[in-house]
Amino acid sequence: MALNDVRNLNDQWIATWTHLRGIEASELDGWPLVHVGSPSRETELVCVEPGVDRFLELMRHIDGDPRAMLTVAAHDVGPYLTAPRPASVRLDRDDEALMSTHLVDLPVPPLEADLTFRWDVDDHSVTYTLESGTSVAANGTVAVLGQVATFDRIETTPAFQRRGLGRHVMATLTAQAMGRGATHGVLAASAQGRPLYTSLGWQTRLEMLSLMGA
Repeated sequence: MALNDVRNLNDQWIATWTHLRGIEASELDGWPLVHVGSPSRETELVCVEPGVDRFLELMRHIDGDPRAMLTVAAHDVGPYLTAPRPASVRLDRDDEALMSTHLVDLPVPPLEADLTFRWDVDDHSVTYTLESGTSVAANGTVAVLGQVATFDRIETTPAFQRRGLGRHVMATLTAQAMGRGATHGVLAASAQGRPLYTSLGWQTRLEMLSLMGA
């Protein structure tokens, strides 16, 4: 994808992600600063293909701050990963990817007899949860902004993995998103989740690397 295209995709992800979580984003040094306010971090500064020199300059915003994150999205994060960084900046993760797809109807695998489902709807998002008795087996959340949907926190509890529940959740949430007018999807995928999304037709657009203050 061309640089403008991937930057537009990143903007779509941030817009839908902040809408989903009911949080805000501002701007810092020309890049989106997401006010996450979660247990893991207070802020996340996200840049797309800034170049290593510019990336090194942006590290000053997280230097020594354990609640601040700097994320770079690039076709190849290798140069950013190997760039020198201060002792007060640490690697948080380097295995995520920004993925997107044109949404299509997906076959929804049937649920096994021991599982039930629950919907939770708020002003920003819809969460779908599968349960076995009082235990959560799998869940996921989707939000739609305009014609773009983002999927978040798609998780299967270890005891229920390898039963196709992730595929069931994604297919169900995709139908929900399309019913709300979405035509395209975007998400930040972990290394563990990427094979599932790829099997459903999603494409990796950018690698992602995140640093935090130490």
